[in-house]
Amino acid sequence: MRENPEAEQADALGVVSAAPGRRAAAFALDAAVWVALSIPTIVGAVLALPLLAGDAIDVALPALLVAIGVGLTGLFGIVQLVLHGRRGITLGKAALGLRSVREATLGPVGFWRVVLRALVLSASSLALVVVGPALLFASGLRDPRGRSLLDRLAGARVVDARSGLDPFDARALRLARRELERPTGVASLAPRPLDSRAARPFDVGAARERSSAGVVSVASASWTAPPLRDAAPAAAAAPTTAPAPATAPPLSPAVPPRTVVLEFDDGTTVPAPAVGLLGRAPEAAAGERADLLLPLRDPSMQLSKTHAAFGVDASGFWMLDRGSSNGTVAHTPAGDRALTPGERTSIPPGSTVLVGGRSFRVVAA
Repeated sequence: MRENPEAEQADALGVVSAAPGRRAAAFALDAAVWVALSIPTIVGAVLALPLLAGDAIDVALPALLVAIGVGLTGLFGIVQLVLHGRRGITLGKAALGLRSVREATLGPVGFWRVVLRALVLSASSLALVVVGPALLFASGLRDPRGRSLLDRLAGARVVDARSGLDPFDARALRLARRELERPTGVASLAPRPLDSRAARPFDVGAARERSSAGVVSVASASWTAPPLRDAAPAAAAAPTTAPAPATAPPLSPAVPPRTVVLEFDDGTTVPAPAVGLLGRAPEAAAGERADLLLPLRDPSMQLSKTHAAFGVDASGFWMLDRGSSNGTVAHTPAGDRALTPGERTSIPPGSTVLVGGRSFRVVAA
């Protein structure tokens, strides 16, 4: 039995726990703002000290300053609690890219859970001054995911939204869950549907670790293409005399001689068809021909749904960016080139093409 299935599920989705140093810096920023807003209260209290000695002073100014300070710190505290409970952020967490989430659902922690957490923290401060909060925060150092006693009391987890998945990014969370549920190495072949359970000859899995420059590592140019398999068995087996369906345009009669192979960053090889589409979950437009639909897993979430078209014609390998969000870049022997959306571009063998967070090498078989 797994010790914490919810935490393991979050880890698999790409959630990264916040480092202790980042958490301490966020708390320090929140505390600094609170102290700054308390300055009017402190000044008012100092001005009122002569009252303790029995001296007669005008209390209007000290009382006004104390009221201003209490009002500012009270308003700041309420805003912090609401934002923390509903959006998982405080001023310090937002500045450092941290989020508090409900570990069981990856949703908001909840206002009252955050209030309970604040009350326990305040009680520890009253009982043991600085030592109490320090012990509570230090308790997270022994937890594998950095959860302190306060976090576990609220059922929360503080995550780093800059280094990993931001659970409050609904689109990224939906894509991460879809990728996690998708079987490893899924690729589909036209005219099969994307959810086909038939055997698939290609395994296009997760990308390798990316370099600091954002370029995915690729294999060397000395790679030799393995024996190639038929990329469209269903189309080849269809009777030549069968009439085309009235509701859909016919596909190409056959893929041209396979003279180009795409070698992906994970070592997968895919023979280039006459016309193919690749992306997160590529789909052909109405009336559009596609001999191969090639879904790619991209943990960086930079791929568009139908990112680009590609294929082989009499001139060789070509690509066409389909107006993707992050573009398509070809590193060719003649230099780097960003593809113009909607424009078919010839790409020579030996080039490396970057699509989102994935890459492949164009190899002449």
